[in-house]
Amino acid sequence: SEIDFMYRGGGCTNNVLNCVGEDVDSDEVWINIVSTAGNILWNQITLKDTFMNLRGIDDQMEVTIYEIENNRRGEELLKYGILTSCTDTAGLRLKNSYGILELVEFTTRDGGGVFVANAAFADVLITYDVELSFGSSIKAQITSATSNGGLASAPDSVNYSPPTDPIGSRSRYVFGRESYVIDLIDGDNDRAYAFDLEVFATSASNSNLPCDAAVTFEFDAN
Repeated sequence: SEIDFMYRGGGCTNNVLNCVGEDVDSDEVWINIVSTAGNILWNQITLKDTFMNLRGIDDQMEVTIYEIENNRRGEELLKYGILTSCTDTAGLRLKNSYGILELVEFTTRDGGGVFVANAAFADVLITYDVELSFGSSIKAQITSATSNGGLASAPDSVNYSPPTDPIGSRSRYVFGRESYVIDLIDGDNDRAYAFDLEVFATSASNSNLPCDAAVTFEFDAN
């Protein structure tokens, strides 16, 4: 099983164990998380609002937060434990705060043995890119590209500058990326998203031969 937290900042709360230290609200800190069995679940510089996927959890874990000094962990700021067993005693609830961490997702196994994700947020990354159709040996010279993406009710449009070099059979050109964090519990009811990319190009060896493409991707987070 696994648990996802997000670094939000905070201090000792009444649902953590043996908490010692001060409130932490820095934009980035070093976070070390170790399970009761000694598994290192997390040990790195962590930015605020970072999703932290923890695997190998058991009944409890110890969280230690440090200052960052020269890209290494420095002085200890805060230390506490969290019960992580899937029981009422542990008191794990989505969007509850556990010290500096907010619980955003946990995975359970249903009666058929299938793993089920219980999530408070969806972390979505959209990449706008293009590549030649499989088997094509003719290079393409991109002349323009436009994307429209975001909430279907209010999409954002972006025009991209074409690359100087043509794309070949083994290359993929990335125009840009967009990321979204969608609140699945307390968010707005408007959660229908749509994304499309339209690319205009010609054959690199014959500018009179068009090579255009368009694609659309949609999802609803309700």
